[in-house]
Amino acid sequence: MRLRPQNLAAATALLIALGIGSYLRTAQLDLRPMHTDEAIQAERLGTLMGGGGFQYNPHDGHGPGLLYLSIPVAWLAGASSYGELSEPVLRLTPALCGIALVLAAALFWGPLGGVGVGAAALLAALSPMHVYYSRYYIMELPLVLLLALFLFCLWRYFTKPAAAWMVGAAICGAWMHATKETFVISIAALAAAVAVAALCEWRRDPGLRMAPLRPLAVHLAVGLAVSVALSAALYSVFFTEPAAIVDSYTTYLNYLDRAGGSGHEKPSTYYLGLLWWREMELFNWSEAMVLALAGVGALAAAFSSSYPRDHRIFLRVLAVYAVVTLLIYSVIAYKTPWSILAFLHAATLLAGAGASFLFQRARPLGRAVLGLAFAAGCWHLFQQDRVANFQFPAHGDRNPYAYSHTSPRLVNKLVAQVAELRAIEPELSVQVFHPETGWPLPYYFRDIGRAGYYPAPGAEVFADVVIADEEFSAALGPLLGDRYIGPDLCNLRDNVMLHIYIEKELFSAMVDRRTAASQ
Repeated sequence: MRLRPQNLAAATALLIALGIGSYLRTAQLDLRPMHTDEAIQAERLGTLMGGGGFQYNPHDGHGPGLLYLSIPVAWLAGASSYGELSEPVLRLTPALCGIALVLAAALFWGPLGGVGVGAAALLAALSPMHVYYSRYYIMELPLVLLLALFLFCLWRYFTKPAAAWMVGAAICGAWMHATKETFVISIAALAAAVAVAALCEWRRDPGLRMAPLRPLAVHLAVGLAVSVALSAALYSVFFTEPAAIVDSYTTYLNYLDRAGGSGHEKPSTYYLGLLWWREMELFNWSEAMVLALAGVGALAAAFSSSYPRDHRIFLRVLAVYAVVTLLIYSVIAYKTPWSILAFLHAATLLAGAGASFLFQRARPLGRAVLGLAFAAGCWHLFQQDRVANFQFPAHGDRNPYAYSHTSPRLVNKLVAQVAELRAIEPELSVQVFHPETGWPLPYYFRDIGRAGYYPAPGAEVFADVVIADEEFSAALGPLLGDRYIGPDLCNLRDNVMLHIYIEKELFSAMVDRRTAASQ
């Protein structure tokens, strides 16, 4: 990379993207209540940190990759046990992965060029979906970062075949497998993209010679062995839970069933509509600039003859990979908004290529216009970041990324009230009756020793505080008798209401305490 004005400007853009992206991903990480998925992963991390190991559930829950990344981050943040974990500590791991993903644009400086890297880094830093889920303690951002590193290692192997690059790709592949099962979709899409690119090159030059097959076969065998061994070690917590190794492969039979929807069915246009234009109360959401520039980058890769051969092949692979990834996720009935992040990252790199293509072919006035339009688009993305993460971070009616999210009132009202009752009765007991355990309540009540969670009311209700799904109100009546005050109502999340009952004497003590505090 020569020190030319364009490269200097690109490096400056990369540093600006790093600063903006870091702020957006790390500021006020405790502003939003814990989502159910976040709370479950926090509990698994706490168990692993406490010496309880990792029990892989092939039906749900995913692998331990996120947890392994989280342990050193938690230690550095001063948390060494489940009770010391907090929202900022937990969310710092995906936030750091999101920041690293911004910097990862520089790995592709060759095919994207300086302008492309700067544009891709800024778009990754400001992408509302990338930012929002970088602040979310789930697997998606670590998985996408690993995908970026996997793609880079394969790209470097293509340009300079060496066993080290294949082993690097194998390590990334193993960690992806241990992070989330859906990585196979990206691998399948990438394989299809490589096949299409190879066919295009062969048609362009039928006399094209293939690389020697023997070194490639040896490197593939070494890479596969490393990947399988590392994946087995990660899933089994370094071979202390060997059953998890087999389960990590048989789980795909369960995921074939879940692909039918499992309550998350959405139309095939869901992801494209989410990214292109989404009208909601008070605000409209769009990453259309990313998609439009990605389209330019894909078309340039397909039809422009100005790229060097290896750059052209990389961009064609990237374009086909992005399209196939989007198609696969769109066909699958089961859809959650964070699932499409793998496609969005590829689209962001293509958008960088598209921005570079337009900039290189524009005259000075055209470049100025392009720069102003790009800056305006970035400002619009930043405004979406502000609304999504700091104004309405948990409001599903105003924020398309707050999917089936915990109601802020759960923390502001119910969790706060239980803390108030514990100040009165340190040995407070709690019973939660909910078909799905009432997550994230087990996270918020993790330091209450006498807290129990039940899928339905049993024969005995004895706790100081009883929390139940509203569907159990009739069944609870005879069990509660006249010993409790309630029900008080609180949303767990949209359309899920909890009923809260407090033992009479404890309730009276709480009222007396509040009265004394107000005088």
